Amino acid sequence: MLEPYPLPVGHVYQPRPVSIDRDIQIAKLTASGIDPGVHGDRLDLTFLGLPILDALTERDVPLQGQVHVYQRFIQHAPIMLDGELNMRGEITAIEKVAKGEVVRWAFDFTDRTGRHLVTIDRAGLRPQARTAEDGGKNGGRGGATDFLAPPEEDQPGFEILWQRTLVPDDVARYSSDGRNKIHSEPEIARQFGFRAPIAAGLIGVHYYLEAMAGYGATDKLDLEIWFKRPMFWDETLTLRRHVDGSRLTAMRIENQAGKPASLARINPSPDV
Repeated sequence: MLEPYPLPVGHVYQPRPVSIDRDIQIAKLTASGIDPGVHGDRLDLTFLGLPILDALTERDVPLQGQVHVYQRFIQHAPIMLDGELNMRGEITAIEKVAKGEVVRWAFDFTDRTGRHLVTIDRAGLRPQARTAEDGGKNGGRGGATDFLAPPEEDQPGFEILWQRTLVPDDVARYSSDGRNKIHSEPEIARQFGFRAPIAAGLIGVHYYLEAMAGYGATDKLDLEIWFKRPMFWDETLTLRRHVDGSRLTAMRIENQAGKPASLARINPSPDV
């Protein structure tokens, strides 16, 4: 049986300084198959997920087996690499779902003057571990959509932007910090009902922000992402986009079977 999450709704994480090193951005984008120059001297917002993961493990709270199901970025101003930020976050919801428990957090980032730069809303599914009694049926991510309502999967008007094949060694190298070995250890992945390690959800976020950079849409943005299915570390992925006039409005990453691994919606930018 899944133990309840050890922290309550309303728990506030200790505010902390944050700085993302340029070399980390270059290394992880390269492991994702992305040209690091796509963002220039600007921070890829995906990397703000790393200090969030550090905060989530405070008080020895385990991330093992947790599956990323939702993330939203609301950015009010560009963030430059190597800059100094401050981060504050709290747990905003915990809810039981068919396959376990979903926990939701909100984190705010400000600069040294206190100017609000970005809010990140994140949710993770803590699935029931596979047991002999349930025959492994409790693995996977079913039930997460009971908590968060994603867009419809079969929307018309999407066109292919690219196809890429994930490389197991690169996927494992991306998550070499060991925070969640479901991304790098086959046995751990099998314990939670997956046939192989799954790529970190943050890799999918990199792909969406890479595409948005091509539209010059990364200084101010409102991007929502629903993680629907795992991206296995050896799959060929397809990124499709939906454009309304000159505005990028939606994207999706499809797995090898043609099913959405994730769905993204680009809302009108804040302060516009």
